[in-house]
Amino acid sequence: MKKTLRWPLTLLAGGAVVLASWSFLHSVQPAMVRAQQNEGPPPAVARADELSAAFRYVAKKALPAVVSIEATAAVQSPRTMQLQDPFGDDVFRDHPFFRDFFERMPQQQAPGRRRNAVARGSGFIIDSSGVVMTNAHVVRGADEVRVRLSDGREFTATDIKADDLADVAIVRIDVKEKLPVIPLGDDSQMEIGDWVLAFGSPFGLHRTVTQGIVSAKSRALPEQQLRQEFIQTDAAINPGNSGGPLVNMHGEVIGINTAISTSSGGYDGVGFAVPISQARWVGDQLLSAGKVRRAYIGVVPEDIDARTANELKLSAPSGAQVVQITRDSPADKAGLQLQDVIVELNGQKITGSNNLKTVAEKLTIGQTYPVTVMRDGKPVQMKLTVEEFPEDLGTGHDVDSNGGTAISELGLVLQPLTPGLARQLGLSDSVGFVISEVVSGGPGERYGLEAGSVITRIGSTELNSISDLEGALKEASDAGQITIFVKTANRTQLLRVPFQSNR
Repeated sequence: MKKTLRWPLTLLAGGAVVLASWSFLHSVQPAMVRAQQNEGPPPAVARADELSAAFRYVAKKALPAVVSIEATAAVQSPRTMQLQDPFGDDVFRDHPFFRDFFERMPQQQAPGRRRNAVARGSGFIIDSSGVVMTNAHVVRGADEVRVRLSDGREFTATDIKADDLADVAIVRIDVKEKLPVIPLGDDSQMEIGDWVLAFGSPFGLHRTVTQGIVSAKSRALPEQQLRQEFIQTDAAINPGNSGGPLVNMHGEVIGINTAISTSSGGYDGVGFAVPISQARWVGDQLLSAGKVRRAYIGVVPEDIDARTANELKLSAPSGAQVVQITRDSPADKAGLQLQDVIVELNGQKITGSNNLKTVAEKLTIGQTYPVTVMRDGKPVQMKLTVEEFPEDLGTGHDVDSNGGTAISELGLVLQPLTPGLARQLGLSDSVGFVISEVVSGGPGERYGLEAGSVITRIGSTELNSISDLEGALKEASDAGQITIFVKTANRTQLLRVPFQSNR
């Protein structure tokens, strides 16, 4: 805390030095200053002044609707004085590349006693009746949420609705008069290089504005749970900025500041914002129904690299490869197959896996849509009727792990799939080898393989015997990569991973 307090004082001291220097020059050289003013500013300065005026316009328009948020949770202090996160695991916590960056400031008390832990973030008013939009992770798990308006007044939230998949939340406060709002813009009109301003309360510093540009669009974050494609920006974003608006030069919100890529824990020049089109779609449902209904097609997609594009006979690494299909899902009923590459859905071009999720989830539940896939290098058209996203997709079953063939390179023990075992697992045929054991910490566990799943093919080889299995493993080792087709009662899946045989 002491370190946090010294930092703004240092900045303020530096600011005072600058002001003092300007005052000294102004007092001893008034004639020179007046002469320069009479001559008028150079063209470059005039252009800079115009840009400053534009920034001032946006700041004055947006700041009245920007709020600070304080979320409090009562937690049990550990017996040691080491403080833990009271809000549970966050989307980016403990990830070496991304960090959840809204400010957490727990209040230390005696070990073993109840204490209040506080998380601080930002938000913005989208309806004058007291509706605030922010990130879900800012308010997740809180017992009480306080909203501080731009004019300093504070209110306790009366209602909170959140969607973790999009990391968007709606917070309501009870006010007697209309509040200033900030208009929502259209992120699809933003281009790389466009100026943007980030608003919020980094490190508890209210009404902070930073500027930058749109660095990239449709950015997928590695190993993250969130579904959407993010706007990347170099506008300075720090702890406490989470939930604040990213604003265009018309004073319209085009994103919600959500995450940063950092090696220092603070601003390193790479920030990410939820596109406002996604946030609006989620927010409208939270306001009307209290939850988000998403359409579901029943596949797990994967991005395509140049090597995979060549293997699948594609002209370019674009589209979303199907690597898992849930049994009896819309995709299964429509006839999609593993290794199909979805290139178009409902007339919209599909560029990658996150793009497919974004397009698919917004389809109307119960409606039928055209889908185009590339199969063996040729386009195939089909119809797909979407359903509502199910809460539980199911998993594999436990099987007896005694006996079997050990595949040490993958950390698996396999045994032939018999008709009786197939019935036990809910499968209609007995082709392949069932995973009877997954070695803890081994490659199979890291790849998400489970006991009870069945490997039906490796590469192009269907597994009907031990010799099929051994031959397929040797072929995969020679290629340096293994392609595994996995099946359960609920889904089929494709995994493509590096492989080198020890045999």
